[in-house]
Amino acid sequence: MTRQGVRKRFVVLLGLAVTAGFFMLQPTLRTKWFTWLSRKYIAHCSNENDKLWPGIVQPVFEPLVPVWTQIEPGVTMLLDPHDVVSHEILMTGHWEPQTWQVMEPHVPAGGTFVDVGAHIGWYSLKAAKVVGPRGRVIAVEPDHETLRKLRDNIRASGDEAIITVEPVACYDSETTLPFYSAPGTNTGESSLDRAAASQEGPITAAYIVRARRLDDILKEAGVTRVDALKIDVEGAEVHVLKGAVETLDHFRPEISVEVDHDKVSEVRLFMRDHGYAPKKLTESNTEYVPVSTP
Repeated sequence: MTRQGVRKRFVVLLGLAVTAGFFMLQPTLRTKWFTWLSRKYIAHCSNENDKLWPGIVQPVFEPLVPVWTQIEPGVTMLLDPHDVVSHEILMTGHWEPQTWQVMEPHVPAGGTFVDVGAHIGWYSLKAAKVVGPRGRVIAVEPDHETLRKLRDNIRASGDEAIITVEPVACYDSETTLPFYSAPGTNTGESSLDRAAASQEGPITAAYIVRARRLDDILKEAGVTRVDALKIDVEGAEVHVLKGAVETLDHFRPEISVEVDHDKVSEVRLFMRDHGYAPKKLTESNTEYVPVSTP
């Protein structure tokens, strides 16, 4: 056998050995290895279609499991590679990066950020690093399982003194409402609306949650300023806004809201009546800024 042939055989055997070793790793280590390689690969892709490949080949590397990951200094999260938001953060290190870039200038050190529909805490954790120890973050999330993950992520990131978790749904009145947990492949679709929560499969749980006006939540929490407000509530955004009239009129925060396609006109009219105008549509969110006195 020629020297070149020996070299080729060695490379093949080495590749097989590395592959075999990979699959012998424990699921946690295998998941970390796979997501690390995927992130490196995606970072060097200029073609958007090429960035899809890690997701396409992911089934080959199963079983993959939720893993603790430090996304950046001070932001540590338990991320599930099978859940849309977690998967995106694992693969790219970001979730809705353009939306956060738009919001961040409105979140000063010592300020207050309100996160309605906080999910596993991406925006809340990012905001906590900006407002710092003299600032506040109010994270509102009603989903029972997601709440546990949110609190764990806050604890792991060392932000318990900054982030206040409100385990309720935001609405336009004090009441109780049925809540529906979406499938594990996209837990961010959990909603007060059964149809919204079952877009990607049957709901996984249904239970009654307490619903409150955001105005009342913030008063009770002793909030004295609101600099930015993010709303992502899978179709309930009009109800949230109607329960936040005093907050909008008094504090005049910058607002990022994900709006269901059939509620765009209603939201725009409501915001106009309160002196707000849409400034930019970023990813799936609309930025509203105060332009006049309500």
